[in-house]
Parts: sequence; structure tokens; C-alpha cells
Amino acid sequence: MARKRTPTYTIELPLAIPVWQQHRLEKKFKIARNVYNSCLGEALKRHNRVKVDKKYRALLNEPKSKERSKQLSDIRLSYGFSEYGLHDFVKSVQHKFKENIGSFEAQKLATRAFQAVEKLHFRQAKNVHFKAFNDAISIENKSNTTGMRYADGHILWGDKPTKKHPKPKNWLCMPIAPKARDKYAHLALLDQTKYVRILKVEIRGKVRYFVQLIQEGYPPIKSKRKVANDEAKRVGIDIGTSTIAISSENTVALRELAPACNVDEAELRSIQRKMDRSKRATNPDNFNENGTVKKGRHIWNFSYRYRKLLKKRKEHYRKVAVQRKMSHEKLANEILALGSDIRVETMRFQSLQKRAKKTTRNQKNGKINRKKRFGKSIANRAPAMLLEIIDRKLGYQQRSIKKIDTYATKASQFNHLTGEYTKKQLSERWNGVGGLRIQRDLYSAFLIGNTTEKLNSIDVDVCNAQWDNFVNLHTREIARLTQSSSQTLRWFVA
Repeated sequence: MARKRTPTYTIELPLAIPVWQQHRLEKKFKIARNVYNSCLGEALKRHNRVKVDKKYRALLNEPKSKERSKQLSDIRLSYGFSEYGLHDFVKSVQHKFKENIGSFEAQKLATRAFQAVEKLHFRQAKNVHFKAFNDAISIENKSNTTGMRYADGHILWGDKPTKKHPKPKNWLCMPIAPKARDKYAHLALLDQTKYVRILKVEIRGKVRYFVQLIQEGYPPIKSKRKVANDEAKRVGIDIGTSTIAISSENTVALRELAPACNVDEAELRSIQRKMDRSKRATNPDNFNENGTVKKGRHIWNFSYRYRKLLKKRKEHYRKVAVQRKMSHEKLANEILALGSDIRVETMRFQSLQKRAKKTTRNQKNGKINRKKRFGKSIANRAPAMLLEIIDRKLGYQQRSIKKIDTYATKASQFNHLTGEYTKKQLSERWNGVGGLRIQRDLYSAFLIGNTTEKLNSIDVDVCNAQWDNFVNLHTREIARLTQSSSQTLRWFVA
């Protein structure tokens, strides 16, 4: 009988441990990296064996069906290309390091390696990467009973001290102590711990260790966080690559995604140019005369200056990621304070990242248009991450984001007063609705929030009932945007 899944949340705390414990922990991370790389290499071998199987390749060309899927699955299992097949492989690897890595921790590393190759197998990824010496890595358990575990304010890992072995070489007892004013952490530690995860992160050139406790239940509610009085209130969201339009009963707003995420593109380009010059100077034999890399495998030598620039670039990306995550968490809380019935269009941001296939010309000057699309904007703003955070927070209320049928509703083309659909260019930012000039994204959010329960059409009656209130809030928001200090937001109302 399958065990019923219970709600889960995570709390992260820093590990302040002495040097001798850091050395022991570093040894465990080194072993974990070797175990992961071994599993990744074995998974790749099994993946290649499946791909060259003649029957498997023939089945891929047949029409999709349940029988075909079962036959493909049976072939993969016959080559041991499965999560549990890799668990059997990791047993012998883990046995060599059983004093430092437990069986559950090794199985989690094997699962992670299999999932990476599985994405490659089903063409959801182009490549997989082995863990290098300086790469960040984490180790986690599957339960809180054996191996790495949390108990009585300490993270325990390894063989316990006994009379025969009072100081075992692999024993770790690391205290975690949240700040006295951190009420959230103290309340979270009262819940039952499912399992423990330890992370190794390099911050400002120094290696730091953090512990994540995966707790059972729902996270404590922070005292300063606003909660919607009426959970049934609808909130329509029209999310783009750099902005998000929000429409609810009390709020109409156009917000910039991750405004605190300041990506210094000029500095980043300068660092990358310096790295490229250094790389070419130390490896002249690996490049052709035209500057391209020669085919085949090469031995690369990197100077001290190159490694220093690499760390600087890595720190730059880390800061941006932290700022982006914090900004999205705050914005998600603000949206959830408006209501819990969150509705959004179904979006595939990966397709927006790809370069355009067709070659087009500018109608004004006749020049060929660039094929670049929204890759950099999506990378910096991460709109899909915001939706994931909102969905995770809704999960604590046993709810989820409602995704409407984009092609059926056509919110960006619909006029609820006339019932007509009008195609618009992406550069057109305003709609004419009932003789009024309405901002396109805000109007789309209004229509998305007022869809039917089947999520495949606009509820015109609800739109008519909410229209006057929306117009008043819209006018107030446009006045705010025209005075905004953000150039991005001003462009959307220009």
C-alpha cells in the first residue's frame, strides 16, 4: 500500500562548525561527488545501449499508443535504465565508502543522476555535466531515522561514539541555532523533520555550509504577511517576459518583474572578454587561425587570472539569483494577499527563448531584423519561477494556480463589450474598449480573472458587472505609471 503524501516545506539554516568538522564534511562531499559521477557515467552507458537497440529505434517511428509505450518501457528496464536499476548499481559503489556515505544518501545521489540522464533521453536536455572539483553539490537523506539526521538541535551524521571508539573518524555532531528573534524558525523546528539536506555554497570566495530541514506540515504564517480575507476572490494575471499585470476586485497594477535584480551587463561583458583573451593566450594550440576551437578533445590550461575572473563571474550570477528569488517571493505574497483564486494564461517561456526561424525585414528601412527574441529578458526576470512560487504557496492552502486555455479565450484579442476578436501587433500597447483607452496588459489580466469555471472562455456577464470598478482602478494605475521612476514601466504606458 502506497504511503499517503503529506504537505512539506523547507527551512534553511547556516552551519557554524569548527575547522576539523569542516574537513570531515568536505571529505563526505568529495565522496558524494565521486558517487554521483559514477552513477551519471553508468546511466549514460545504459542510455546509449537503449538508444542503439534496433527494436527500440523501430518502435520510436510507430504511432503513439499504450502498447508502444509499454514495449519501450520494457526495453529500458531490460537494460537497467531506471531509477531502481541505478539504485542496484550504487550499492557496490556505496559499500566502498560506507563509513562516510549511507545507503539512503547514495540512493538519492543515484536518483539525481538518473533524472539528469532521463531528461537527455527524452530530449528535454541537450547534455549532462559531471560534477567538477569546485562545483556546488548537496547531499540529502530519505528519512530522519538513520544516517544524516536532525535530533535535539543537532545534525548527526556517522557512527556514534562508543566505549571502544570514543572518537570515530567519521562522526559529526553539528549544532544549529536560529536567532532568538527568528520566531518563524523556532516554530518551524517544532514540526516533524522528514529528512535533512546539506549544501555547500561558495559566497564571496569563501565556502559556506547550510542545512535544509524538510519539515512535515504547513509553514508557520509570518506576523507581517497579509492574508486575503476572502479566499474565493479572483486575481487575474497577465505575465510577460519583463512585467506582470494584476487585476483583482481592489487592485489593478502593472509591476516590473524582479526590479531589484540589477544585472550589470557591461561589467559582465568585460569579465567575459578578459576570460576569453586569457583562455586564448594560455591555449594557442587549441584554436584555428580564424579564432574557432579545433575539433576533438583538448587539454585546457587556465591561468590564475582566469580562475580569479571565473570566481568573480560566478559571484555576480549568485547575487543576481538571490535578488531575483527574494523579489519573486515578496511579489508572490502581495498577489496572494489579494485572493487565492489565481488565474493565468498557459505560457511556454522556453519557446519565447528560441531564436526566430523566419528571416524578416524592417518595413521602414529594409534591413534584416534580428532573430533574437526574449532569451536574455527571461533569463534575468525568470517569469516561470514566479508562477512556481505562487503555486507552491497556494499548495499550503490546498489550492493551485488555474491555467486558462490561451488559444480558446484569446484574452489579448477579445472585446467583452462587442464580443469581437481583433488581432494586434505586439507593439500595440493600448485597446479601444467602449470609447475608452485601456492598457492592453491590464485589460488582458481583467479578462483572465473573469473567465468561466471551465477556463476556456470569458464570462461576459461578470466582466460587465466589474467593468466600472476596473476602469476607476485602471485610471489610477495609469496615473501612477506615468510618474514611475522605472523606464520599463513608462514604456508600457507611453
